[in-house]
Amino acid sequence: MESNFSNRSSSVHDDDIILDIIGNNTRRKILATLAREPMYFNQLAKEIAIGQQAILRHMKTLEDIGLIESYAERSNLGAPDRKYYRLNSSFSLTICLSQDTFSIENHKIEQYRHEESGKFYKEYDFLAQDNDGETLNQLQSNLTRIEKEISNLDSRLNDLRALKQLIVSRLHRIAKDNFEEELERRILHTIIGESPKSVFELANKLNEKPSRIRNTLNGMNKKIYKSDNKQKTLFLGIRKI
Repeated sequence: MESNFSNRSSSVHDDDIILDIIGNNTRRKILATLAREPMYFNQLAKEIAIGQQAILRHMKTLEDIGLIESYAERSNLGAPDRKYYRLNSSFSLTICLSQDTFSIENHKIEQYRHEESGKFYKEYDFLAQDNDGETLNQLQSNLTRIEKEISNLDSRLNDLRALKQLIVSRLHRIAKDNFEEELERRILHTIIGESPKSVFELANKLNEKPSRIRNTLNGMNKKIYKSDNKQKTLFLGIRKI
């Protein structure tokens, strides 16, 4: 892949670019190595055990997209400044794939200091500023408990995703059993996946005229309720405009 990214900040939030970049094993090794500590080029090449020309191409790609950055550090021995590399992005990429769902979510890692995680922030804020053995032990203890909390949250998220899969699967069966027209099923799948707020927004997503979408929704309503009962309406969250 050509390393020519004009807008680094947008590139790190482009799922296609990120997946292409980290799909390479050598680049993943570089990122994992730099996650431990910054390194200069020769040090990194030795750690990764790859030729300098090859690793140079990977480093340029990672730097162009904004995943890593370089900086100069003055030598204590009077030698020329040494160029170091370090990670330069904070985000999480979540891929969910099941029988009925596929999604990729890219979230920037930021401090929100939610009430649920407030106790961990307080413990960190009250730590002594000395980088001594006692601080090291406290940081390690805090990290262990935070990792456990993340694991518990991941387990709960996984359980909710399993429930979501059951719900989406049931919705898909309803679509198959009740709606024969392709547009009807496209409407249902778009509403499930993208939650449009109005007929106009739904029409834009499907590249259809709002009048056709409105008429199709009315027809779907009659089919699912087996009547022309206006007291019962599908998709209550969608404005009929």
